[in-house]
Amino acid sequence: MGIKTASTECGYNVIAKSYNSQRKLLFMKFFTKTVLLLILHVLLFLSPCHSFQKAETELFRFFYYKKDSKAAHLLIRNADPIAREISDNLGLKFPKKVEVFIVPTFENFQKTQPRRARIPSWAVGVAFPSKNIIVLLKKKRVDLLKTFRHELNHILLGQAFGGKHRVPRWLDEGLAMIQAGEWSMSRLSKITGAVLTDSLIPMDNIVDTFPLELRDAELAYCQSFYFISFLKGKFGDNAFKAFLKEYSKHKAFRRAIRKTYHIGWDSMEELWLDYLKLRFSWIPIITSTGFLWFAASLIFIMGYIRKKRKSRLQLQQWTIEENLLYGENEEEEEEIYH
Repeated sequence: MGIKTASTECGYNVIAKSYNSQRKLLFMKFFTKTVLLLILHVLLFLSPCHSFQKAETELFRFFYYKKDSKAAHLLIRNADPIAREISDNLGLKFPKKVEVFIVPTFENFQKTQPRRARIPSWAVGVAFPSKNIIVLLKKKRVDLLKTFRHELNHILLGQAFGGKHRVPRWLDEGLAMIQAGEWSMSRLSKITGAVLTDSLIPMDNIVDTFPLELRDAELAYCQSFYFISFLKGKFGDNAFKAFLKEYSKHKAFRRAIRKTYHIGWDSMEELWLDYLKLRFSWIPIITSTGFLWFAASLIFIMGYIRKKRKSRLQLQQWTIEENLLYGENEEEEEEIYH
């Protein structure tokens, strides 16, 4: 009864091996699952969306860090009205919901780019029209609402042109600057210098890209801003909306100019140059040293004359009061009023 046979021992060994194999298999499954979960958690932790707070409006989905809640909530409250305003200004339909990421550091800013795009260190906002994504960097002394308006303009134009066609750079940047109110004295000075030295960049040269040199690139931005201002100011907003619709539909600039404004590009360019000369050629005159001295002298003379006249009138008033008080004779009164 207590004697183990060889076959029984062999059976025990088979069972033990099978049990050990099952244990190893279960352990490997558990280990593999644990490692995968650990990797997933690490990836989630490193992901730019980790710890993001979320908020949603009719037109946007916002993702932001808790520390930026105050700035984010201000933007969230104003986002839909801004979007409708820009959409109406451009005469373009708003696309499906846009995702907006608000991040506190440049490192987060880089990590949040959909394709890990290389972003210049001075950038505070970027838009990806094909993905309906805007990424904003919250920095001190940077107006988040203004940056949002700028990038939202890129989204709307990108959606309007669509496909493989890129939005012309002068149109994309010029309109974004106008929507964000990005006028400055430095840009005024830049365009004035270019007009006076006859060094403007042909508009055809800033359709696909802007110059690489910083000085020329700044001029390209200025021209983009003022060319759109010229079209809207001279022909009206409705005509500009029609031009934009025609341009985005056929991607033919000269055709859009002729069909919308009923003149060819050569004639339009002449009007554009005349507008620049009329608007900016007088600025150096009024900012020159000679003019400033002349203006100062004129102001001084006018002030002196005004002061003398005021003194004379005051003297007459005092004389009248004295006559009323002390009853001077008529002959003296006639001399006063004469």
